[in-house]
Amino acid sequence: MIKTSLKALICGLLLVAASACEINKFNSAEDHYNNKRYAAAIQELDAYIQNGKNGGLITRSEILRARCYYELGLLSMQRESWDLAIRFLKLANSAEADQALGRLYKQLAENALLENNPSKAMYYVEAVLREIPDSDLTAEMLSRRISFLLDTYIDHNAAWETYMKLYDSYPNNPHEITARKQIMRLVPGKLDYAARLAQTGYYSEGLRVLFELAKYPVVEKDVTNRMIAEAYIGQAESYLEGQNYLEADRFFRIAVQYDPGKQQEVNLRLEQVAALYIQRGDELLAQRDFDNALTHYRKTYDIIPDYALANQAIARLNAVKANIARATELYAQAEKAELGGRYSEALGLYRQASNLDARPEYRNKAAQMQNMLDAQVNPAGFAQRIINEYRGGLLNARIRAQKQELLQTFDPSEIRDSGWKTLISTGQYKYEVRYDLVTPTVSYYYVWQVNLKDRVITPLNKISENLMR
Repeated sequence: MIKTSLKALICGLLLVAASACEINKFNSAEDHYNNKRYAAAIQELDAYIQNGKNGGLITRSEILRARCYYELGLLSMQRESWDLAIRFLKLANSAEADQALGRLYKQLAENALLENNPSKAMYYVEAVLREIPDSDLTAEMLSRRISFLLDTYIDHNAAWETYMKLYDSYPNNPHEITARKQIMRLVPGKLDYAARLAQTGYYSEGLRVLFELAKYPVVEKDVTNRMIAEAYIGQAESYLEGQNYLEADRFFRIAVQYDPGKQQEVNLRLEQVAALYIQRGDELLAQRDFDNALTHYRKTYDIIPDYALANQAIARLNAVKANIARATELYAQAEKAELGGRYSEALGLYRQASNLDARPEYRNKAAQMQNMLDAQVNPAGFAQRIINEYRGGLLNARIRAQKQELLQTFDPSEIRDSGWKTLISTGQYKYEVRYDLVTPTVSYYYVWQVNLKDRVITPLNKISENLMR
């Protein structure tokens, strides 16, 4: 028990002795620092940091070593030993050393400008931005970088990128305001570029440029808003060309959000878009595609709520459907009257059906009923009238011409002209109509069959067929 206590006491005494030894080493290095013997302090601190056991003292030693390097850096700056100052300040690796290093780089950049060496000055400006991103000189260095990029390197894209970074981090900083005045030289070109992109159909690209400009105080807000609205209008017009009317409407409305002054212009175009829906609906209505026609009419309500022309078109569609249904009923009634031989009644019903729904079969049936009525009164006379009216009297004119040609060869007494003769033909409501021109050497026997019901004339020989051509 006594031996164990003795061992513990001895260990404690050894630890105290070791700790005292380490404290003495630190105090010695600190004494060198206080007496500005920085190199000696660093030498002792390096040896202690490598071999010391006391974690707290090691940390304090590292901090003291950094202060030594910092002081050496400041001394080197006073002596204008720039490379050595840079080396010491980097070794210090502390916030205050970084700020001093930034001031050193700034001084070197100014020296380079005095030497008329802008590329060297730019190197040190970049060094501040690259090595000391949290420097209180960052805003100033970004502004200087913009000047070099604009005037020395003529790199407008890089200058603009730098300005955006400057404004995003230091808005309304004096250095940002200085840079803002410089960067405004680029604005007209960027606006022109955005306009050309939009005018050539690259709407998204043009809008990207405009939205980027609008984030920064380098151009009047009204100017960018007007150009953004014009780009959206152009995009809407492209959707119109592709008949994507809903997308066109959406982009027109976005345009007005950016430039309310275009409301009247957009309203007119929206009405034109709605009119295109009406037009397409009318085409579908003419094709009797009622469901799709109604869909197109109703789509206009998404563009112009309760659109009057759409209301009228829908009413028209409903009227057409009702007329068609009624015409179908009348047609069925007319067929029954026709089958019963009541041609006058059938004629009236077919005409009513045709007036409600102008289908060719309705018109044709009405014409047939009129023919039947005419045929009942005087079938032979009606057959002759059909012949006389064929193509404006063509048959009569050509027969007269044929007779005049014969008179140049024969005396009138040698020509027998039968005139028109009408005879009942085989088949209901069919008549044969004849005309003969007979001479001693040549004769013409014309004969046609006339269908009184549909006024169809059929040639019964070749010369009759030729006469009709």
